Amino acid sequence: MLFDAIQSSTKVGIFSHVNPDGDAIGSTLALAGYLEAIGKPWRIFYPTAVSESLNFMIPECCAGRIAVWGASVPKGKCRDDQYAEVFSCDLLVGLDFNAIDRIREWGEPFIASTAYKILVDHHVGPQSEYFNEVYSRTDVSSTCELLYSLLGQFPGVDGDASALPDLSRRSLMTGMTTDTNNFANSVFPGTLTMASELLAAGTPRDEIILDLFFRYPRRRLEAEGYLICNNLKITPEGVAYIILDRRIQNRFHLQEGDTEGFVNKALSVDEVKISILVKQERSTPLVRISIRSKAGWSARQMALRYFHGGGHELASGGRLTIGVDVPNMREVENYLRRCIKDFTADVKV
Repeated sequence: MLFDAIQSSTKVGIFSHVNPDGDAIGSTLALAGYLEAIGKPWRIFYPTAVSESLNFMIPECCAGRIAVWGASVPKGKCRDDQYAEVFSCDLLVGLDFNAIDRIREWGEPFIASTAYKILVDHHVGPQSEYFNEVYSRTDVSSTCELLYSLLGQFPGVDGDASALPDLSRRSLMTGMTTDTNNFANSVFPGTLTMASELLAAGTPRDEIILDLFFRYPRRRLEAEGYLICNNLKITPEGVAYIILDRRIQNRFHLQEGDTEGFVNKALSVDEVKISILVKQERSTPLVRISIRSKAGWSARQMALRYFHGGGHELASGGRLTIGVDVPNMREVENYLRRCIKDFTADVKV
């Protein structure tokens, strides 16, 4: 089990997905917090940097122990040095991803490593062939919730949330809160039990809520208002979408994380069954697709069918590649409308 693997290891590498969200950061830091408390060396590996809006989750004592691909070693030595960092760990734990390509460049050294490998995740269809142990459940709100249940079984914790380190408790609460959109979706009985136990243990939820939802830069509010007034479209099929290209991102000086939650806004409209946010990446030909839906309409199936993606039934994502899936950014909207018409011709339950 996970506890035994940790106890027998000498150094633990902790991995999560590209563009780490609250659940990814929360679960990795929660495990790191536990490892720190028992004196076990650890290192976190992210494919891309944490967004400005979630930087508050990372305490100063942990910042220097997070490796971001291409950013943690001198240019020219990047590949060899970063591979060596992975190979120095004899236990690798993957958190909040179900496919190796979700950790991008870290995937090669992860696969090549001879370390014992464990996955803890709540997405459908984990690539179990790359791991020695897999803890996979879809009936939980988040990877944080699943990790909380595992940590609770560890000797010395034994179901007592107050026995977990402060960093672990705070990170778990934060990650679960983000993945449920503050308890608006993907809430299970265990989710509320976890929240109650963490609160009883003294976890500062009020502070977490302030950091998550009330400390955004002004540019976010200005961009949100502009997009809702000028870019939001609702089709006759009841699908809302916003296309956020580089021009608009530059106009409002948007940073990674500034648009978190935008995709949920249109679902407040009664007639809207599916909401889609299309966001062009600044430095690559990729266009990111975020999909949210109401019960009876499968965001996951839409992501799988049209956008090389997947995820949860009501919250999923995918991507398009300019020059491959569509010839240019101008054609994205036409492609999107064709997909919407085709998809809504069927009942997606």
